[in-house]
Amino acid sequence: MSPQGIVDRLFRRDRLDRSMEEELRFHLEERAADLQRSGVPPEEARRRAQVEFGGIENYKEQCREVRLFHGVHGFLADLRFGLRMLRRNPSFSLLAILCLTLGIGANAAVFTWMEGTLLRPYPAVAHQERLYVLAGTARGTTGYQGLSWPDFLDLQRNSRIPEAFIAEKITGATVTEGDRPQRAAGSLVSANYFDALGIRPILGRGFQPGEDVGRNAHPVVVISYRFWQDRYRGDRDIVGKTLVLNSVPLTIVGVAPADFYGTFVGYSWQFWVPISMQERFDSAGYNLEDRGAHWIEGFVRLKPGTTVGQAQQEISVETQRLEADYPASNRGRGVRLLPLWRSPFNASRAILPTLEITLIVAFFVLLIACANVSNLLLVRSFARRHEMTVRLAVGAARARLLKQLLTEGLILSVLASAGGLLMAYWCRNLLVVLLPIRTGGVPLRVSGQTDWRVLAMSVAVCLVSTLLFGVFPALQTSNVDIASALKCESAGVVGGRGRSWLRSSLVLVQVSLSFVLLVGAGLLIQSLQNLRRASPGFATDDVV
Repeated sequence: MSPQGIVDRLFRRDRLDRSMEEELRFHLEERAADLQRSGVPPEEARRRAQVEFGGIENYKEQCREVRLFHGVHGFLADLRFGLRMLRRNPSFSLLAILCLTLGIGANAAVFTWMEGTLLRPYPAVAHQERLYVLAGTARGTTGYQGLSWPDFLDLQRNSRIPEAFIAEKITGATVTEGDRPQRAAGSLVSANYFDALGIRPILGRGFQPGEDVGRNAHPVVVISYRFWQDRYRGDRDIVGKTLVLNSVPLTIVGVAPADFYGTFVGYSWQFWVPISMQERFDSAGYNLEDRGAHWIEGFVRLKPGTTVGQAQQEISVETQRLEADYPASNRGRGVRLLPLWRSPFNASRAILPTLEITLIVAFFVLLIACANVSNLLLVRSFARRHEMTVRLAVGAARARLLKQLLTEGLILSVLASAGGLLMAYWCRNLLVVLLPIRTGGVPLRVSGQTDWRVLAMSVAVCLVSTLLFGVFPALQTSNVDIASALKCESAGVVGGRGRSWLRSSLVLVQVSLSFVLLVGAGLLIQSLQNLRRASPGFATDDVV
């Protein structure tokens, strides 16, 4: 079928109807002409032709039903009718949309937080689905540890499946140059850190190959965009100047992009130095040659088309070789590849339980909102009982009415989903107030992200909520007793006993879920009050 034919069938139905009517009229006139040629008078010939053809409108409807996009036309007609019905009842529509916006928006906000802090936690880093955490294991112990620098280098040299190995170690330093000493947070990284992550500094460069080799051999630093703006007022000539960290003068070689905050969930780093400077930024002393010091918190980026199982198998073989070659330091040690959201080296462990509880709460809010809208739809059905009775009386199928009512519910859900996504965008930075993270002066950075995954989940919530609040009211509304309704017996319009049972059940669901949320909120407030009354170890009178 040509594109023009598709457009005509989708959006130019009137043109198709006119063409169909002309064709039917042509056949009718041809039959009448045949009868006239056989000696039948003209008026009688037209009458007989019409009798033989039957109802023209019936033929039209049959032709419409076999069209390729008949279902689309029916949906568009239901959509137009649903919009007209919602415009006739603006107060009902607004109340239902606000209720659903609260429920859908709460879930969308949690989805953005999960996307921005667990699934894709590093803005500006491309293809994060190929990035995995290198977590060390030890036989007979639980949990995960870091890797030693010599082991990390051996894995990097001897593994072929991963595209890149990336090393990192969290550190902190005191900025002592100038008249404003301050505490800064950053990380020691391997020389390929920025290149492997696909990060291009907006000024200067990242680290060059070999700058992670040697003992305190490369005193260079890359600073964050925020640090550059706050401390240097966006000085465009910053590259080449000196930054003193822990009394160590470092040459600033680059400024990271504004949307890159490092690779530690929950915090925003202010500087990065090559791992060759470890001794000057780690109180544990020099560890670059100690195979027994497990301090590297690394990542591995897989090649396109490579599975994590293949990479895990190759790395496991290499760790077994290291165990055989260095039994004193590597006996019983291995390496696991973990997804980013399971990283043991950052705030994911603190964020995940909070998000799990928040998701459950948001789902309860959605259920309460759907129960509320279901009750609103049931009440609204009283005003539409005459309409449903007439439509059934003139031949409308109950399935057709059910489809129309569900389409109206879908319109409410779509409008509420749009409002919910806007609400989620406004609340994308709200997660930081819910987290039990003690920053110690480190800038917090916990922000939601909206992408196609969040949109897909929001669409799924939209469809599920439509079923939750729309099916039972639609079934009850379309289940009209025509004989009783035409006699104006209100008890038979929607099935009084069934409707009463359904409304009572919905109210019970609302009250039960609201009670659960109320108890949880009370316990949370009590915990916050206890934290506020707890003694911090110093006098808090007259202190802001």
